[in-house]
Amino acid sequence: MDFEIPAEYRSLVEVVHDFRRRELDPLEGEFLVRGHLTPAMRERLDEAARKAGLWALEVPVEYGGQGVGLLGICLVAEEMFKHPSMYLFGGNPEPVLFEGTDEQKERYLLPVIAGERRQCYAFTEADTGSDLARMRTRAMRDGDDWIINGAKIFISRADEADFVILYADAQDSDGSTGTTCFLVDKGTEGFQVSRAIPTMGDAWEPYELVFTGCRVPDSARIGAVGAGWSLGGDQLTHGRIKIASYQLGIARRCIDLAVDWAKRRTTWGKPIATRQAIQWMLADSQVELEAARWLVYKAAWTADLGKNAAQEAFQAKLYATEMAQRVTDRCLQIFGGLGYTKELPVQSFYRQVRLWRIGHGTSEIMRWMIARNLLGSAARD
Repeated sequence: MDFEIPAEYRSLVEVVHDFRRRELDPLEGEFLVRGHLTPAMRERLDEAARKAGLWALEVPVEYGGQGVGLLGICLVAEEMFKHPSMYLFGGNPEPVLFEGTDEQKERYLLPVIAGERRQCYAFTEADTGSDLARMRTRAMRDGDDWIINGAKIFISRADEADFVILYADAQDSDGSTGTTCFLVDKGTEGFQVSRAIPTMGDAWEPYELVFTGCRVPDSARIGAVGAGWSLGGDQLTHGRIKIASYQLGIARRCIDLAVDWAKRRTTWGKPIATRQAIQWMLADSQVELEAARWLVYKAAWTADLGKNAAQEAFQAKLYATEMAQRVTDRCLQIFGGLGYTKELPVQSFYRQVRLWRIGHGTSEIMRWMIARNLLGSAARD
């Protein structure tokens, strides 16, 4: 058993650390007031990322990327999420695009890698989150085309996406149905980004998408009719592990800030670092962070071996997101009133981590799936 991080990943994290300190940290004060990065800021960051060699990190070498495995990507995300902006390096297509035809790859995959086109991903509906089998967005076969009707909600970056990776329940000519993946270009008649949805968190304003008689050719379909379940499952596993890694960076930054403050802040003539209540909050936070870190690393390592990492992803996301919620709460408490202000990033992290206990499957869904995997058919009602 080897717990050593590969040397090439340690070197990569050093480059990412330098990028964060040089490019992102100077923006933190303005970000905390605005609650988001402006398009101009993102454009400058993308340009700096290209120059630093931090573009298309996840993309296989044969597609012009750097071929960094999921463990390496988690280490990168852990470092980047020490900043509250939720900025991540570009040029990384959603994994499902690699399952497309040569024509689809030419039209969608390669332009995303080059930074020429942007994508968004649409699973969630108002009444359907993790239960893909109950989605109400329908795609009906009409000759060589599909007619799509329905709506998706809480879709990230839909305002700036050039196309959407859409999951719908498709009915083929033989009457069979099943979750199916489609590529729908912005500007397609019947497709509308209908509204922004304000949220309590920084850096995330999702959108609602509406499809009304939206006609797309059969060439817009990725995979077979009904194959969306497996395509979506792989996508969610990959995303859950990455989300879990975000929490490590958030918790590390908050703990570091709280430790520094505890040494400097005095009450009744002594630093609050001498108070047992503060010591225990920090000790619990450190232990929980370390436990979460190894759940995340194990999940990413398992995926990199080509094994089914679904259970490991459930466990890592569940524990890491709930850990980050507890840690940010404790650290905000250590700062007292100052922690509640926009002069510090702790309050932003506190609100952001609440999102991660919901997105890509709620904590309750994670527990349910972990238990089902343990109990098998005995768990089914």
